[in-house]
Amino acid sequence: MSAVIQFPQSAIVPQGLIVDLDINAYHQGPGVSKSGLSEIARSPAHYYAKYLAPNRPAPKERAGQLEGSLAHCAVLEPDQFNKRYVVTPDDAPRRPSSAQREAKKPSAETLISIEYWDKFARENGNKRVITADQYETAMRQADSMRALPDIRALLDKGRPEVSAFWNDPVTGELCRCRPDWENQTTETGVIILDVKTYSDASPEEFARQIGRKGYHIQSSFYSDGYEIASEKTVHGFVFVAVETAYPYAACASMLDPTGITIGRDQYRDLLDVYARCRRTNLWPGYSDGIEVVSLPGYLTRGYE
Repeated sequence: MSAVIQFPQSAIVPQGLIVDLDINAYHQGPGVSKSGLSEIARSPAHYYAKYLAPNRPAPKERAGQLEGSLAHCAVLEPDQFNKRYVVTPDDAPRRPSSAQREAKKPSAETLISIEYWDKFARENGNKRVITADQYETAMRQADSMRALPDIRALLDKGRPEVSAFWNDPVTGELCRCRPDWENQTTETGVIILDVKTYSDASPEEFARQIGRKGYHIQSSFYSDGYEIASEKTVHGFVFVAVETAYPYAACASMLDPTGITIGRDQYRDLLDVYARCRRTNLWPGYSDGIEVVSLPGYLTRGYE
């Protein structure tokens, strides 16, 4: 396996694919990602605050982010799971809070807990501590996804987390993406998989989730960009949705041509806004004036 690659944010990034780029280096690196375009969609000011502001706070872990990472690792990199995570032992005492650790006169129970968890940390290095329930959920989710014949076949050959960098041919802006899985179907073609955890993986409900979360933008942005970076044809972008609660049902889906076109049109519009903001160094928010707003239709119905 190649050494983990890292680069500073100011580095010149080679165009194309980087196989072993550290995940933190990827997120801190140059170029606009789909997540960045989502902030542009809120307002350019949101993008600036999150990615460019000199005194911006460190990003916080979002609700459900750990569970999503566990599912990704369990199905895409099962050999790495026990290297990254460790399950809390059944007999472990409650983990001490920062306040308990800093108390001037901690209780005997707290001292025992501190000693236990300090020893546990020394023995397990930088592994993330998870609960037995979180471990069980991730394993069951992985089993459900691999039980889908087409997905199992795609996962049997390929590689995870390949970082792609390219210059957008229209705006010239550096862009990046990091697909969950790349399966090389032919010498010149690939299929991309993207794992999503959600409460309802049924095709009908997940289609609504695609629209709500802008996953259609991701599908087109990743597909077009990966083609440029890899010089291969992306034959399909497949969502693998798996539910977050028992029985952890999974379902795979792809967007129809209309959805792909809408995603492409929307990411093109957002890239144009991003390029204009970069060119002018102006990052506007919602509005500079006082806006007149209307109540929702269910409240105004009958008053017109």
